[in-house]
Amino acid sequence: MSILLLVVAATFLAAAVEWVEALTIVLAVGTTRGWRSALIGLAAGLIALLALVAVLGVTVTSRVPVTAARTLVGVFLLLFGLRWLHKAILRSSGLTSLHDEAKIFDRTRAELALGSHGARRRLDWVGASTSFNGVFLEGLEVVFIVVALGGVNALPAAVIGALASLVGVAVAGVALRHPLTRVPENTMKYVVGIMLTSFGTFFVGEGIGVHWWMNDLSLIPLIAAYLVVSLVFVQILRNAPIALWPEIRVLRAIRAAVGEVWGLFVDDGPLAVVAIVVVLACSVFIDHVSGQKAVAGVLLVVGITLAVAISLADVVRQRRAASPKLIEPEGSVESEPEASVVPTPS
Repeated sequence: MSILLLVVAATFLAAAVEWVEALTIVLAVGTTRGWRSALIGLAAGLIALLALVAVLGVTVTSRVPVTAARTLVGVFLLLFGLRWLHKAILRSSGLTSLHDEAKIFDRTRAELALGSHGARRRLDWVGASTSFNGVFLEGLEVVFIVVALGGVNALPAAVIGALASLVGVAVAGVALRHPLTRVPENTMKYVVGIMLTSFGTFFVGEGIGVHWWMNDLSLIPLIAAYLVVSLVFVQILRNAPIALWPEIRVLRAIRAAVGEVWGLFVDDGPLAVVAIVVVLACSVFIDHVSGQKAVAGVLLVVGITLAVAISLADVVRQRRAASPKLIEPEGSVESEPEASVVPTPS
């Protein structure tokens, strides 16, 4: 029961973040190109996502062996979680500016307003396709998270969490007809990153044979451990001048080779590579050292933590090379390419 509640909570928060961003695009389309086009694109995007959930969900639950499914689910969730957590730490420390939904809304409206004359009197394909792309692309991560979390005997719980967040965001959007700028999106992304990283660590560990000390309840100390470690990283990055950070060049050649491959899951190639290496190393450890499955779980968490530390240090090194300034103060407004009409994954 405890893991099902955590699955509902994780999918609810993760999906809510994506639905808020999709809502921003739909609202921008509706207020500039017409609500008919916006709603048609919205409906088409949701139908496509539901079909994808059905297909992938059946495949994972019925076609993939349980052990392989846990490992596969764990790897996907770990990469997703590290991607979110990596960004959240950088935003919280001030190295990356905060996500601003209001600015994205205004910029998207400005782009859509070009050539929108007469769009409200008929179906506007630009508006409909923009709405569809926004809903589908933002919802794609929700699909992967739902299928991954639900692929190990928890698909109903994952679907409930995602649908509940969809209903909540939709009701708020209809009532306000304005982007949900007061939603603590950056904080939610931080929490989601921690939860997905914890789930990923847990499932990967189970898949490779780790003996977790309290079974499903191990997720609670895992979440607490990643929270504490990430907060330590945030404080270090906030308070340490860039000039004091050592230059770290770990896996630079590997980043160039595999960065694009891992781009869907992690913005930083070495972070994904080191995480996978840690998982493989723990698997080898379990196979060759008998009676130490509990220790392997500790090594897995420590290794993933070190992967995040290496990645953060590399970002700091790049900032130092680009500018001699200290770390920027927290609270600046983000200016991202995801503000464009076609969104990028958060």
